Amino acid sequence: MSRTLVIGCGGAGCNTVTRIDGNIPILKMNTGSHGSDVKISMADSNVEGCRGDSDLGWALAFDYKDEIKKEMEGYKNIIVTAGLGGGTGSGAIPVISECARELGSKLISVVSIPMSFEKERRTRAILQMEKVIEISDRTVLFDIDRMPTMGGGPLKISDAIRSADEMMKEAIERVVNMLDGPFFSTLSKNVYTVAYSAGEDPSRTALIAMDLCLFETDPGRGKIIVTSDSVISGSEEDMISGSICDRTGIMPEVISGRETSGHGMMLFIPISYRA
Repeated sequence: MSRTLVIGCGGAGCNTVTRIDGNIPILKMNTGSHGSDVKISMADSNVEGCRGDSDLGWALAFDYKDEIKKEMEGYKNIIVTAGLGGGTGSGAIPVISECARELGSKLISVVSIPMSFEKERRTRAILQMEKVIEISDRTVLFDIDRMPTMGGGPLKISDAIRSADEMMKEAIERVVNMLDGPFFSTLSKNVYTVAYSAGEDPSRTALIAMDLCLFETDPGRGKIIVTSDSVISGSEEDMISGSICDRTGIMPEVISGRETSGHGMMLFIPISYRA
């Protein structure tokens, strides 16, 4: 049995976990009626989202606390993913955190901040983010506002959101894989963002990824974790480590994948969040 359960909260979170590797256990939670695959449908069909009210989201989730806790039993690690700003995810995460503490499980939150054209929602999300960071053992932050510059050129808003969804899915799967090892000593800081690039030259790909991070970062904040979906040789690891160390002054940790060709690299970069 997997040691890790992935929980999708709210519409964005449920969309993300739908894409997750089928071998990873998932749980979907949302308000109202949102499809037969939503295991915990909080409130009734007349409640369609929390409209930014995280207090309402908390109250709805708390009513289902016993059911949530039962679904979490037996899992050492809980990954919860949500788009902040809407109220459902930011309200439910504190309830999930409380359940995790009672069960002796670790909580990793993978959450996104909406684009700047959603001004009110984005403002709420940034405020909600502080609470999520406070109650999570580790947090991975995505600023979707940075997605339109990815991929070598501007993206349409719909494409940016879809790409962010895929990126969060990829990050969650890599976190699940890392949780099989010494995860909390490897990712020793509390808050990270991710950066992704793909290419044939692993050293160059890693450096390109560093310029595509999905939240504001301070390169001197701490050790970068480089994960590859393909096998990294000893010489390639040395080149990657040397390149990143030359730029940041800090030696990264490189985690090799299992594929035999191409290099899809996701970097976990520690950040210092300031309100």
